[in-house]
Amino acid sequence: MTDHKDSNVPHDDSTARPGDDAAGDDAAWRDFLAAHGDELDSVERSRAARRFERHAQKKEKEALLDVRDLSPDAFAGSSAGGARSGPRDFTGRSWLDVDDVMDQGSDFVAPDPDIPVRASKLVLWIIVVIGVLALAGCVLIPSMSSLLGALGGALTMVGAAGLLMLHKGHTQTRTDEFDDGARV
Repeated sequence: MTDHKDSNVPHDDSTARPGDDAAGDDAAWRDFLAAHGDELDSVERSRAARRFERHAQKKEKEALLDVRDLSPDAFAGSSAGGARSGPRDFTGRSWLDVDDVMDQGSDFVAPDPDIPVRASKLVLWIIVVIGVLALAGCVLIPSMSSLLGALGGALTMVGAAGLLMLHKGHTQTRTDEFDDGARV
């Protein structure tokens, strides 16, 4: 490391030898204590110094006896007065209550799961799915390929034709001439 050097004071480094700095510092400190010892003693015996020493000892003892380091508040970071200071503060609630907490003050309305499905469309979709599965089965089971192929093809065509006949075109669902079919 480098020491701070005062470049304003000229130094004569020609007489300096390694190891003399420590001895010189000790000698300089002893000279300072000898010259100012009575002043340092009076400062040490002063009322302010004794008061500071008592205060420091009291704080040290409190730090040793402080059990706050192991209390839940020390880990949760709660502040005085019970006010929370951040989103990760300990609230004492379980994660199982998160839905109730998140729904407080919310005006969210759950969607209506009752989707109107006509039975005829449902049956036709089932027929199409069975037909496609039968066509896949004719590839996987070669011994039954003629039966599964004919049945799968017929079911797929009947189901698809029925769905096409039930489909309402775009022109039948328009509300006006500017309706492009987008629904929100």
